[in-house]
Amino acid sequence: MMIDIDKLRQLMRDLSKEKGEFSLFGLFLRAEAPDKWDLVVSSPWLEEGKLKALGEFAERLSATIGEEQLLSLSRVVTLNAHDPALQAVTKTVSVRDGLVEFRNTDFFGVKFAHAYIFQSERPQVAAHATSS
Repeated sequence: MMIDIDKLRQLMRDLSKEKGEFSLFGLFLRAEAPDKWDLVVSSPWLEEGKLKALGEFAERLSATIGEEQLLSLSRVVTLNAHDPALQAVTKTVSVRDGLVEFRNTDFFGVKFAHAYIFQSERPQVAAHATSS
């Protein structure tokens, strides 16, 4: 079963307004697991108090797409702002509240048969002071 991408986009929009923007919000179908999607997300609010935030995210996700579609998800992956995988994707793909679709591509060093990326922006990371 395919996950309703319009409902996912609306969830991303709602959570962005309530909690803060996502650096990455994408749905990925691994080539070796053709029936299970991974939802990959990154946002500062998911990093703070991670278990509680992730639990709330999972509840909202379930309420938005429903139990049947939720079974099509293999996992929800959260990436922190310093994760090299996040840096690689946001450097390659730039989209803000849109939809970029990929087929048969590699991300995170993994082959994906299909991917939908709704948001991909370089995270705002606090810079360390440097002297010149």
